[in-house]
Amino acid sequence: MRARNSVRIPTAATGSCRTSRGMQWDLELADLSEGGCRIEDSRGRLRLGEFVRLYIAGTGPHMAEVAWRQGSRVGIEFARPLPRRVFTLLAAADWHGAQAAFEEDNSSLPVRRFI
Repeated sequence: MRARNSVRIPTAATGSCRTSRGMQWDLELADLSEGGCRIEDSRGRLRLGEFVRLYIAGTGPHMAEVAWRQGSRVGIEFARPLPRRVFTLLAAADWHGAQAAFEEDNSSLPVRRFI
C-alpha cells in the first residue's frame, strides 16, 4: 500500500458510486482528502484497481481508482485531485457551496469538440 499524499478529514458527506460494470449505489464517505477518500463496501462490490465514478454531495463525477481494501473498508484515489476550494467546502459540510464551486471549476475546462 502506498502512503497517501494528503491528510484525510472525517466527513458526513454522502454520494453514490458507479462502476464500469454499470453497478450504482448510494454511499457514505468515512473520510476525505483532496486526493481520495475512504468508503465502506460491505457487499464487496469494488475490486482492487477498478475505476469508478464517485458523486460526492452533489459534485462529480470524480473519476477514481480503488487503491486498497481492508475487509469492507475501501480506499479510493481520485484520478484528478479535488480542487482546493471544493475540498474546503466539502470539509466544512457546505454541500451547496461545494456543488456551486465544482460547477464553476468545471465550466472553465477546455472543450475539445462539441458533438
